[in-house]
This record gives sequence, structure tokens and C-alpha cells, in this order.
Amino acid sequence: MVNVTIRRATPSDLERIIPLCIDYCAADNREVNEPKIRSGLAGLLDSDVNGFILIACDEHDLPIGYAAVSTGWSLEVGGADYVLDEIFVQQRGEGIGRQLIDAAEDRCAELGFRRIFLETERPNNRARSLYARLGFVEDDSVWMSKDL
Repeated sequence: MVNVTIRRATPSDLERIIPLCIDYCAADNREVNEPKIRSGLAGLLDSDVNGFILIACDEHDLPIGYAAVSTGWSLEVGGADYVLDEIFVQQRGEGIGRQLIDAAEDRCAELGFRRIFLETERPNNRARSLYARLGFVEDDSVWMSKDL
């Protein structure tokens, strides 16, 4: 497992995280919309109200991955929950994703949240396998969305 430093990102990390978000879009075959990326990051870097961003840095303090976690509220779990909205690492297969997920879970627990959700594309077997090894359970619900 590669040794990285993982910490909560702050507004001063914005420019360092954007290239990672662009790489995430490319890896996931999504359109790169930098103004939308900036807006989304800003809402998570300023405070914990909407969630948080964790940044993973190598031994030279260069960002090599991030996890974006956003808040939710669930009647089903009787309170607050979090969604692991995005996770991206440049070097796959070296344990960095696992470290980011562990850090996200620890932060959520510190903040008193009762459940963490995540969504992944069905064909992404590698990610789903990692999530299952970390204790995430696939359920029967289907997420649907609509742009407003």
C-alpha cells in the first residue's frame, strides 16, 4: 500500500483539485465543465454544511486523489447520511482508494452520520469489487435523477 497523506481539503486547495476532477471526468467519459466543477467544489471546501472533500497527497505533497462526500438526510436511517459522490485516484491498485474511503468513513462517523451511500456504474466491476470488500452492500433500490 502506498503511503499518502489524506486530509480535509480547504479553499486554498481548489486549483490543486481541479486537474484531478478533470481526470475523473475523462476516466468516466463525462463532459468536462470547469465552471460546474468549480461551483461544486466551492460548496464542499468552504464548510462541512454540504459535505467535504478529502485530498490524498504523495510524499512531495502533490495531489494524487480525492473523495467528494455530500450530505443527505434520510427518514429510513433516522437522520443524516452521506453520499460518497466521487472518488478518484491517479494510481489505481495501490491502496489509495481504500485509504480515501476509510478516511471518508472516519470523518462521517466523527460528524455523527449514520450511513454512507455510494453510486457506481454497473459495468465498473473493479470499483464495485473494492466497495464490497470494504463492507458496502448492493441493495435493490434504483437511483433516478432529473436535471432542474
